[in-house]
Amino acid sequence: MPGRIVTCRVLNRNGNQCTGEAVDESAELLICTRHLAEAQRLIHAAFQRAKKGT
Repeated sequence: MPGRIVTCRVLNRNGNQCTGEAVDESAELLICTRHLAEAQRLIHAAFQRAKKGT
């Protein structure tokens, strides 16, 4: 019997929760692969901006 599916906790601007499956159901941050990739892109861009500022 399969376990329950843990869904992504990201909300859109209308307050609707994402229905994607969480990457790691035991993690503190429950996000799907789409939102994980988006966060990685944002972090990378922030590091690039910080590098240019030095």
